[in-house]
Amino acid sequence: MSGVTMPAMIKRWLRRRLQLDASARELRLGDTNRQRGALVKKGRLVALRAHVPANRDAFQRWYADREIASLLRHDLEPLTMPQSRGYFDTFILPLSARGTCFAIHERKTKRLIGTTALTDRAPGKDGVSALFRIVIGEKDVWGNGYGTEATRLVVETAFDALALDEVRLEVFQHNNRALRAYMRVGFEVTGEHVEWVSRKKTELRVIEMRLSRHRYHALNSGQPDGVRKSLANGREKRQVRRAEREAALVRRRTDRADRMPTKPDDSLGTLQTPEPGVD
Repeated sequence: MSGVTMPAMIKRWLRRRLQLDASARELRLGDTNRQRGALVKKGRLVALRAHVPANRDAFQRWYADREIASLLRHDLEPLTMPQSRGYFDTFILPLSARGTCFAIHERKTKRLIGTTALTDRAPGKDGVSALFRIVIGEKDVWGNGYGTEATRLVVETAFDALALDEVRLEVFQHNNRALRAYMRVGFEVTGEHVEWVSRKKTELRVIEMRLSRHRYHALNSGQPDGVRKSLANGREKRQVRRAEREAALVRRRTDRADRMPTKPDDSLGTLQTPEPGVD
């Protein structure tokens, strides 16, 4: 036995076993992180994580979907595989590494269900703002409140971690689910414009919205949940009515015109708001 006692051999064996177990756990965690990305922020229904290359396939599948394109893209056309791959690799991953783009995962199943980002950061008269984007790409989870919670988590990150003063967004008027989700979080309608899609020979009405840091904190502090919900419901109804009145005004003006002016469709190969599948 060369002077090595049985207890010493057992201790050495246990030490090696523990080291192997620790290495195996690290490998498993590494696989998990490669599949899901580092946790950024979590809510009751969804979690925001860093994007990883493994998310590319789901991303490409979402943007090849025509229904999603009709709610998302200003040219109403889905992205081709080369376009979506290029966009993911050159835009999504770098933004995620900088902490302004997030993968959305369902808390219960850990499944990747969407993506969201804060882009176009810019100074303004009311402080620094950014443009909010979100896509819930897995359509089987639409209508469960995931988009609303993800929006709220990103807004909190914008104001608390990124020191933004305002978050702005654009949403198609026909995307009622998204419009109501944004209003539930606290966004206000600030305007509307019409875009002409020459390839489709149709027009798009785009609602412009914003949410300031002060407004968000005022809505979410110092009010009991029941009172806050009641106030939010009242605001939502008023804002929907206002948006409908503004849209009706735009329709009357455009109906009087002989025809819409043609504007170039320059959105091919880029990803623009508004967002599909928000609920």
